Order: sequence, then C-alpha cells, then structure tokens
Amino acid sequence: MSSRYVETKAAREAVAGREAEIVRALGVAWAPGQRGHIDCPYPDHGGKDDWRLTKEGLAICTCTGGKGDDVFAVAMKIEGLDFAAAKIRCVEIVGRTDLIREHSKADAHQATDPDSLMRAPANRRQDDLVRAYLAHRLGIEPDAVQMPATPVVGLRSLTYFDTPEGKAKPIKVGAYPCAVFFQVDAQGRRHAHRIYLAAAGAGKADLGLRPDGKRRDPKKSARNLGSESTAGRVVVWGAAESAPWCILAEGVETATAVAFAFRPEIERGELYVAAGVTAGGVEAFMPWASTERVTVAADRDEAVDGDRPEPSRRGERAARVFCTRQAPRLALAIALPGEPDTKADWLDVHGGGGPEAVRAGILAAVDYVPTTADGDVERRRGADREALAQIARDYPVPDLAGLTLCYQRARDGTVWLHQEITTREGVVMVPVATPFGVLARLRFADQGNAYGLRIAVQDMGGHRREVDIGRETLGKQAAAETRALLFGEGLRTDDDGENIAVRCLKAANPGNEISIVGAPGWHTLADAEARFFVCPSGRIAGGPAEGALELSALSRIGETVATGGTLEGWKAAITVAASVSGCPHWTIGALAGFAGPLISLLGLDTCGLNLSGRNSGGKTTALRLAVSAWSRATTHRRDSLLQTARATANGVEAMAARANATILALDELGHVDGTEVGKIIYSLASGVGKSRMSAAGALRPSHTWSTFVFLSSEKSLEEKIRGDGGEWYGGMAARIPDIDITGIDRSVDAAVRARIQAVDDHYGHAGPAFVTALIEHGGVRQVQKIRDGIDENVAVLAGADADASLKRAALPFAILTTAGTLAQRFGILPDGLDIHGAIQWAWGRFRASSDAMALDPEAQATALLRSYIAQHWDSSIYPTEPVEGGRAPGQPARGWYDAETVYIPRENLVAAAGGTLKEVEVARALDRQGFIAKRKSERHLCVAYVPKLGKVAAYALCRREFGREARRPAFAGHDGGWG
Repeated sequence: MSSRYVETKAAREAVAGREAEIVRALGVAWAPGQRGHIDCPYPDHGGKDDWRLTKEGLAICTCTGGKGDDVFAVAMKIEGLDFAAAKIRCVEIVGRTDLIREHSKADAHQATDPDSLMRAPANRRQDDLVRAYLAHRLGIEPDAVQMPATPVVGLRSLTYFDTPEGKAKPIKVGAYPCAVFFQVDAQGRRHAHRIYLAAAGAGKADLGLRPDGKRRDPKKSARNLGSESTAGRVVVWGAAESAPWCILAEGVETATAVAFAFRPEIERGELYVAAGVTAGGVEAFMPWASTERVTVAADRDEAVDGDRPEPSRRGERAARVFCTRQAPRLALAIALPGEPDTKADWLDVHGGGGPEAVRAGILAAVDYVPTTADGDVERRRGADREALAQIARDYPVPDLAGLTLCYQRARDGTVWLHQEITTREGVVMVPVATPFGVLARLRFADQGNAYGLRIAVQDMGGHRREVDIGRETLGKQAAAETRALLFGEGLRTDDDGENIAVRCLKAANPGNEISIVGAPGWHTLADAEARFFVCPSGRIAGGPAEGALELSALSRIGETVATGGTLEGWKAAITVAASVSGCPHWTIGALAGFAGPLISLLGLDTCGLNLSGRNSGGKTTALRLAVSAWSRATTHRRDSLLQTARATANGVEAMAARANATILALDELGHVDGTEVGKIIYSLASGVGKSRMSAAGALRPSHTWSTFVFLSSEKSLEEKIRGDGGEWYGGMAARIPDIDITGIDRSVDAAVRARIQAVDDHYGHAGPAFVTALIEHGGVRQVQKIRDGIDENVAVLAGADADASLKRAALPFAILTTAGTLAQRFGILPDGLDIHGAIQWAWGRFRASSDAMALDPEAQATALLRSYIAQHWDSSIYPTEPVEGGRAPGQPARGWYDAETVYIPRENLVAAAGGTLKEVEVARALDRQGFIAKRKSERHLCVAYVPKLGKVAAYALCRREFGREARRPAFAGHDGGWG
C-alpha cells in the first residue's frame, strides 16, 4: 500500500497567484479580475452576494468572520477534503503533479501514544514476541513465563528515533521489533512502556551509539499526550485491586523474574507484582487501597565505575523514598539482591540461582526503619515541590489552548517555565522563560476605563517585580514595547519564550479586576464628583475604600522608599532645621514639600526654585527636607523623588510624571550641560512630555505632570546656561527663580545636622497628612479661595503694578507661602516656623541676582551690550583713527570707537546683546534710553557710514554710556581695512 503527500511549502509556492484558476476548477463562478461579490459557494452556507476572492488570493465571506480562507481551505470546504488531500487537489489543478510524493505505509508516521500502540492493527502485530523476549531474558521456556495481567503487544516493526533537543526534528535510527507493556495505576490512569527487541525477541535490540558516543537505550516510554506526569504507573502481575501484598520491582524483566518465583501466591490472589519501569516510577508508585504490605525488590547499585567515583545506590534510594512516603500506613520491607559493593537486580539472582534464590532473597527482606537521612531527603523533596508550587502561585501563567506550560527546574537548578513539546518519541519539556505571570486584570480609571494587565516578573536577582501594562501595547509592533518592558524588569527567555510570553499576555483574562490610575495626584472617578488624592506610595486620601483603587505599579514608589518612622519624628527634625539661625533655605525646603498638591489642585503650571552657591552650604539638605514629606530622599533609587541631575530633558519627563502633584528634586545641575539645563527648565514647566509617534504613525500618549520642582547647583541658572554656551531667557528666570545662598551659616554644629538628618528615618507621612487635611477641611471645594490667597501673596512680593513676568517669578514664592501656612494650620509644620521671613529672604536673594534681570529683557540686553563692549575694548573693538605707536589688531574687528561714539556692526548687535531680542527690539530699547548717538534717519536707527573707515552699516552708541573714558594708543599704520 502507498500514500501520497505534498510538502506544504512547495504547495503554497505552486498555487501562489493562481488562486482564481483553482477556484474556477472547483466550480466557483469567479472570473479573473472580477470585482464585487458572488453567492457563497460553500455547501454549508450559500449566502447571497457575500463571497469574493481578493487579489492576494484570499476568499472573504461573512461565514469566514472576515479572516479569509486560503485556496486550500476553499478546496476543503467545497469538496469535503482534509488538508493533505486539498494540497494534492490544488497542485493537480495547476499541473504540478511533480510535487506529489509517495511513500510506503511502513515509513508513514507511526503513532506512539499508549492507545495507538495497544491498538496496532493485526498486520503489524506479533504478540508472541513479548513472551519470547521475557523467556529469553529469564532463560526459560516461553510457555513457563508468568505474563503480566496488564495488556501487552508485540510489534513486528516500530521505528526508533533519537529524542531531539528542544524542538529539533527526531532523527530516524531504524525499525526494529518492539514489545509494548501497558501501565496502570490505582486511579485508573494508563500509559505504556516500549522495549525494542532483537530479531524474534532474542534480547534487546542493539541500536548502536548516539552522536554523543553513548549507547542508545532500547527502552522508551510511550508518547505522553497529556500534561501530567506518568511516573508511578506500573506493569502488574496478579490482582492488584484485591491482593493484600505487593512486591514492587523496578524493571519489567526483574518483575517478571519475581512473578515467576511467586507464581503460587499470585494465582491464589495473595500478592501482586508491580514494575515501576524506572527508579522514579518506584518512588512515585501509589499502592491500591487493598494493599497492606509492600516489599520493595530493589536493584542494588553499589558498584563503582569510571564515570562515577561513588556508588549511586539509586535503586536503594528509590526504595527508601517510596517507604518514607508510605510509612506508617503500610508494612514495608526492602530486599536487595546480590552482594555488597556490586551491581545486581533480581533478574541476575534468577540467572544465578533460579526462582528459589529469588524467592528466598525477597522473603528475607529487611523491615524498613526510617532514618534521619530519609526524613531529610523527603523534606527536601517536599520543600522543592512546595517551592515550585509557590512559584506557580506567585507567577500564575494563563492557560493557552494547544500549549502546555509548567514550572520545572532547569539543568542549572533554577526554576524556569517549560513548554511541553510533543515529538514522535514522546514529550520533551523545553525551558522557555524565567517565571512571569498575570496577577490581575486592570481598568485604568483615568483613561476611560481602558483595560490593562498587572504582570509579575522574576528579575535577574530572583526578586519579584510587578509591572502594569495597557493591553493596547500588545497590538503595537508585535508587542515590542511590552517585550522591552519585560526584559527591562529582568525576564529571561530561551527558544520561543519571547513569543510565548506575549501569547500568554494576549490570552490572559484573570478573574480578579483592579481599578487603577496611572499617576499620583488628584483624581475623580467617572461616577463621582469628589476629588481624591493618590500618593506616590499608592496610598489614597479622601477616595474610594482601600483596595477599590490602586496606583499603577509603574508609577508607585517602593515600600522601603515610601514610608518610614513616624510623622512626629519628621516634625521634630523639621523643627530643628527651622530653628537654625542663618539657614532660611532649610525652611524653604520644609515648605517645598507641600507646594505640589496646590499647584496641581489649582491647575497651575509646574514651577519651582533653584538653590545656587558653592558646596557644603546645605543645598542638598534643603532638597532632602522637601522630599521627605513624601518619601525617603535617596538618590540611588530610580523611584525616589530626589534624583541626581544626570538626565536629559527626555529622561526628566518620566521623573516629573512620577512626581506629579508632589515634588521633583534634582540635585547638582553641574552634572548636566548648560544647554540641556535650559531644555529641562522649559520641559518641566510645560507639564507635558514630547509627542512621539508610534511605528504605525499614531501619536503615543505623552507624560503629563503638574508639580513643584526644586533644583540645586553651584552656579546660578544663568551662569550655568550661559557658561556652557546656551542662551538665557527671561522665561527661564520666571519659571525657576534662582536663590543664591551665599552668606548662609556654613558652620552648623554636627550634632544639629545629625538631628536634621533624622528625616532619613522619618519620611513619607507629612505629604499624605497634608492632602488628607486639605480634603477634610474642604480645600478641594475652595479652589478659588486658595488661588485668591496665592494672588495676594504674589502682589505683596512683586507689587500690585508689577509686570506679568515679575509676577510669574513671584508665583513659586507665593505658593510656598500659602502651602506653608496651610501646613501650619493643619498642625503638620511647627507653629514657630518663620514662613514669611524665609520667603522674604528668598525673594530678596532672587531680586538681587543677575537671573532676575532677565525678567526685563531690554535692561538685560543693555547690560549685556555694555559687558560685551568692555570685554572686547581694544582687543576686537578698535579706534577708528590710527594712533602712532599702537599695535596691530589681534583678531577681526567686532566694532570701532572714536572720541564720542562706539560703533557696533548691525550683524553683531543681537549677539552682543545676549541673543534674547531681535535686532529691531534691541535698537528700539537703546533709542528709548537715549543711547543712540547718531542715526541715518528718523526711521533708520543705524548709520551707513563709519568715519575714517567707510561704508559700514552700524549702530552708533554714546561712548559715555558704553565706552571707556580714557583713550589708549591703538597702533601705527591702521587703515581701517578689516571688518
């Protein structure tokens, strides 16, 4: 007999582009290039005007659910074929019969699962092979063999394959006669065991050596179609369901020798013999309920060979494990064959002394007495089983149709998720990923109740991490964003583990659902009007009952960083800090912890302060005091609200989002290039991250925040930005005013500092207490009243008639005043804290700083122009008239001067004035101040001619305002010919 087949890949290549030809041959009225729809040709549907063939060759119909059928599926549905026959039919239509292959039935796929082996057709069976093999092994006549009560099958030929590694294809070794022994257990579960035989059953087959040089094992378990372990299922001689005595052996041949020796007891129903097949099978065996006594006829494994310096004692160890598990329910004994320090089983005893020797040896079995070592072994086994069970509980993996996954130990002893791979030769468990699991279904309350998943990942240090994802990320770029997140959290994968992890997440639908919000701060649920506050720790103030809502794991700070000590301990440290004379910046730090909730509640833009001055002035201490209201101030944790400023503007976005409505403290801006500092200021003040496109061209959700920013640096922000070649704008000074701490007390006693540093032990209480009190006192319903109070504080600081930029610069100070006053009223800050004194000091420092000048762009431009001219006087700004004895110019001219006027070329004016204003704005500012000495006309503020030089468009400035009084000799031979 023969069968035909076509390789799938070859078939697909053959039919590609010829789908219309094939469907017409199948009786479908579809013309090449046809548009529209026709009646569905499928016998079980027949819908009207709802079937079409796309140009890609897919058949689309309402009955296909929009997925489409390939041409093989069309053939299967129309002509009732299976997939193999449909491939043949399609390649015949297109004239590619050369692709059709034939093979003999003997070489066709052989099912090796238990049921298929036991139901082998008669033309493949030769059942007397089993008896012949057992008789050969025992050295007795076939008719004398005590056959098992469980079924056996002899196969004339069964292909032997080398078991592959992972998902590799099995390698065919050859076809050999085979004995199949059915296995059962007390629960009625079944399996089968194969032994490949020599011709006519004369011993085991000689299968040669494997590629690794080791001899192939002729014994194989049947293919396991289930996911559960088959260990403990046995081949049985006698009536196991009723006999009170069991003799448990390891191998089938050994058990046959035992059964031959105890034939009378078996026939009288007094005992049954069970073959565990392997040592592991002996350990896992569970006797039938009627069993009262078990004697383990163990193998003796005490010989030492070259590969193993110590005897394995595997048979004895398996016997003791079994007995340990079954004691004291049963009467137990262990019988070891042969002499000490040898390797022997009861088949060897039979060969040397016949059934009488086997019988005598087993009847002389030693009663099992548990030892401490036995208990230790079983406890370790139990602990290991519990460890695996705990892993499964901590990292629950969703059930997937067609995919069996379980946790097992890998070769190195670590626990990995394993995938069950079924080959021709049985089941192989392949490690695919370190532990991960889906803990809960999420609903993002602040994102329209969109769905998400909470995932547990075992990191590379063996610790459990929780991460939250939106389910929409699973459909973008093959879930690349989710994969990257999992790998970032420490997931490791092998083989197809990466794709399996994504499959699990896509299929997951855990029973428990958690409502979450994606960021800390103020929130309102869809079915409620009252606002509540979610702290960075996940604690909720004034909101739903505990457990009803959570903060996303990605935004939540760790437990050890979130809270520590007590609120009273924190208050004591703040009281000490505020009482230190000469350090008002520490009071500013204490106030800063409460500004964020007000900024967010009122819908204000993010703003903040920068403390500048040389090191050892307590700037970092001020930042730590501020952050301690919400968390521990530690810079080595990525989830801390205090970070060392080693980030780009893009990197700061995630920090700011995590600090929403609280505080973001960045220490030591000296670590960042000044040009990047400017970007960071505007990025933070904007309150929203950059818009970024996905690979599909859609806008990704941006980070958002509204919070208070507290910075520190050795230089003022202007000095830092300008010093690194950046441009300084008034908007920067208004958003993050600079406070120069020069002159503060740097000699604070070490003991006092130590008492202040107690905020490292008492933290995370004051901020939540503040928002809780704000809610309880009705603050969320008095938004306008709070805003009016802040505006009043702005007017006090900047003056009622101040321009918008100065008022904006005063806003952070005003917010601190209001926040501190409320915190005092709520009993969180000490009553003796001099809030107004500290604010006045800080505002005065800002107003006296060069940064503040940026709030008046015209004044700043004028001052910078003066500085520019002074810096370049006589080095690149030269006299228009040569002076005898002078020196030659060292570099091209940036300007010129004479007795009354300083000339700055038009193209240099903007740069000379700092670059913040346009040329026309600088010129008009100079003119309003009366600093223009000459002009071309009423409309033209520059001149077209510089005396002694010629035609040069330049601005003529009054030398009394910009130049030096005394003239210096220039140089001889000057002809004004450089520009």
